[in-house]
Amino acid sequence: MTTAPDPDDFVARVFSSHSADLLRFLSRRGLSRADAHDVAQEAYVRLLRVHRKDLIENPQAYVYRIAANLLYEQQLKQRHDREGLRQLALDVDNSPAAASAERAAETLELGKQLEAALRGLTPKCRAVLVLHRRDGLTYDEIAERLNISASMVKKYLSAGIRHCREHLRSMGHA
Repeated sequence: MTTAPDPDDFVARVFSSHSADLLRFLSRRGLSRADAHDVAQEAYVRLLRVHRKDLIENPQAYVYRIAANLLYEQQLKQRHDREGLRQLALDVDNSPAAASAERAAETLELGKQLEAALRGLTPKCRAVLVLHRRDGLTYDEIAERLNISASMVKKYLSAGIRHCREHLRSMGHA
């Protein structure tokens, strides 16, 4: 009686055969060593989740594609995060975006100041503010996600907005 190959052995073989090459592949795309290791680890975790590993004809190409997709997902998330911060800056500033280059530079500076203000918040307060303003979640959705009450969401949101406004005012953004 023959037994089916262990899928975890498959991933272990792919890892031992291709991990150094995958790390070089990721490093050539501008990742730091630590970030390359994180992306590679996530690629192997995703490979572990594949149900029909027997259908993978070229394991090296497959794990490289997973890693490339992870990089693309990170780029999309970073772009989304930057756009969310810009929108949050406009909301806090309460001024419409202008088309002039001068206004664009001011908006960029405002975004940097807002990032600094957000770093001054507690992690939970920052999470509430970003989830509500950037991601558009309701109080109840945020409460469920962060395991807090809806009234605490309201308090964190109020405190976060107040903190950001005060920070921006102190930096000369009235």
